[in-house]
Amino acid sequence: MYYSTVAIHNIATARQFVAMTAKYPKIKIMLNCREYSVDAHSIIGILSLDLTQPIKLEAEGENIDALIADLKPYTV
Repeated sequence: MYYSTVAIHNIATARQFVAMTAKYPKIKIMLNCREYSVDAHSIIGILSLDLTQPIKLEAEGENIDALIADLKPYTV
């Protein structure tokens, strides 16, 4: 399991983030903000979060090293 905090400030960043996570369909990636938890593969889910708040990321699966590298631009 991998944990991190990410920043997604606007719709354009959310779109880029979802495109990046789409490269990893077999990795379960969840975003948590306050009491809400959404699938990071879902643009609708991400846009339902309060993007002004810190967003906790949880990723679980095999070979997540490439995902961790791709998350660098979003990591707080």
